Amino acid sequence: MHEQVMIEPSISKEHIGRIYKMISEIPFFNESRISEIEILPGGLTNSNYKVTIGGVTYAVRLAGAGTMEYLNRPAEKHNAQLMADIQISAPIIYYDETTGNQVCKYIDDCKTLHIPDFKEQQQYLSMAAQVFKKYHDCQKEFISVFNPLKEIDAYIKLLADKNSEFYEGAETMENKIEEIKELFRKNPPPQAPCHNDPLCENWLDDKKNFYLIDWEYGGMNDPLFDLGALAIEAELTGEQERFFLKEYYGGDLTDKQIGSLIINKFLCDALWSYWAVLQIAMGKSREEYWPYGLNRFNRAYALIHDGSLDSAIKANQ
Repeated sequence: MHEQVMIEPSISKEHIGRIYKMISEIPFFNESRISEIEILPGGLTNSNYKVTIGGVTYAVRLAGAGTMEYLNRPAEKHNAQLMADIQISAPIIYYDETTGNQVCKYIDDCKTLHIPDFKEQQQYLSMAAQVFKKYHDCQKEFISVFNPLKEIDAYIKLLADKNSEFYEGAETMENKIEEIKELFRKNPPPQAPCHNDPLCENWLDDKKNFYLIDWEYGGMNDPLFDLGALAIEAELTGEQERFFLKEYYGGDLTDKQIGSLIINKFLCDALWSYWAVLQIAMGKSREEYWPYGLNRFNRAYALIHDGSLDSAIKANQ
């Protein structure tokens, strides 16, 4: 009997082969056959696919090359499972700690969010604030720590080891990073389970639950880093940021809370600008990653230039 398998034409033969090999080696899928493979949106590091196996849909992640150098895969497995347990993330079917390859249950009949959803539909900001609050306050402990300052230091070291260039103005940025280190040394921010990379496309709405997926950068961190990251990714206006913060805190805002958001927005953009250049140093496309990192760098630098970062630091002293 001939069974037709539907595969999106743009998927490479290499990735098709890797998907088949992975599924064939997972006992959970014994006697099951792949019937469809589709590309899932989002993600610069990994390749993600919607794969139908035995009539059931799954999200399959092929981890990006070289990610083991800077990602703690065993910690991701632990952290993502905790989030699945409290229905924040999708149920995990398979996770390979040595590669980062992963299979999760696909959330059927769901909407993958994008920038306009957060900018144009205020209820999504409210929903995201409540999801953040739920897992930030869940009293569970991630086995990894995501410290943006230490991550930046690690990326800078890797770039130096690879003798890689960086953007003009790096010295000014590094001076501000040192100021924030001193601030946090004197006034350590709170620590809670954090996602740390809540791209708009990592949010799924199935009208019954609101999910946040892809926990590879998860770790204990300042909760405001999550809010700052989403504010950046969703391109929120100042007014939308204040609404978002009020939904999270449940009341009027203090200068310290607003300042903490600004500091974390700066750290987020600084971090991913170094990350982007590191991707180039590891052999990925300069054409793709250099402008991505430059946009991040310029946005972080603007907070220095307009004085808002200095005001935020002062409010948190």
